Amino acid sequence: MRFHRTCALALLAPLAALQVAPLAALQAQARPASQNPEAEAEFIKATEEGAPEWISAKAAIARLEPNGTTSIVRPGTNGFTCTLMADEIHTPACGNAQGFKWLVAVTARKPAPPAGGMGVVYMAKGSTHFETPDGEIVMTPSGQTKSVREPPHWMLLTPLDPAATGIPTRPNAGGSYIMFAGTPYAHLMVYQDPKMLRKE
Repeated sequence: MRFHRTCALALLAPLAALQVAPLAALQAQARPASQNPEAEAEFIKATEEGAPEWISAKAAIARLEPNGTTSIVRPGTNGFTCTLMADEIHTPACGNAQGFKWLVAVTARKPAPPAGGMGVVYMAKGSTHFETPDGEIVMTPSGQTKSVREPPHWMLLTPLDPAATGIPTRPNAGGSYIMFAGTPYAHLMVYQDPKMLRKE
């Protein structure tokens, strides 16, 4: 997930690669829903792509602005909220209650995410991250960083210490690593397509 001034999670790639709604439609979605019901429907459809259908179909749908403010487009019934990240490619993401609070905090560039509970966020369309020349993944881009594509994945948002867990801090063939290690936003990245998860 990509984090920068205009968006903040997680992480971005070319617009076409994410197969999200066209730019014109996304711009229309910024208008009040009452004035553009078709754009609202497109927004809902795009956000639901972030998680398996059995999660997103019952999730709340919310707009997330670059300053971290939110507005509910559709109420939910399962404790999850789906949104499009406030970045230029509108990465779809769906999180449980704590996970969505985490997304809001990182978008608003708060110094740390809210405490309490286990956060889970699904990004079935993938995302990108910022990487330095030596391979370190950072939250804020600079003239030295590059954007690197992340495949579909889900995230476990809980404090993790690489030294205590032995989990790598960079992407690897094992498919899991700790992103943003050593920061309050450290979390476990799991390279598993959320759409492959099945409800028991």
